[in-house]
Amino acid sequence: MELGIYEEAFEPLIREVAQIERRRTRLQKAWAATAPPGGKPSFLDPHYPLLVQAERELLAMREELGLTPKALRKLRGAPDSPVKQDLITERLGMIAERVKAYELPDVSILNTLPVLPIPLVDPDE
Repeated sequence: MELGIYEEAFEPLIREVAQIERRRTRLQKAWAATAPPGGKPSFLDPHYPLLVQAERELLAMREELGLTPKALRKLRGAPDSPVKQDLITERLGMIAERVKAYELPDVSILNTLPVLPIPLVDPDE
């Protein structure tokens, strides 16, 4: 499948993505090796934050290269899915119709009524 967006200038970035991928794989294996027999590795292990950081870097690099669906749409200049937008618009319309049933009548007439003072009564009396 030819996307027509590869450039020679991307080569260093592609190599960097490959290095981060290898580092992430090594960290995953090291983290998994810390698990007790039959158990899961601890999130408190020092390998875990490094693994999360590598995954974040990897995702950022993939988006920069257009290797995620969202980034590819952005590179191609395609808008978000119209089906998804139509569904959202339809749902918001349904909610608006339901809310209209709870709308209050015009209460501006209440602003013209005199305000009567309410005497304060001491409960101890």
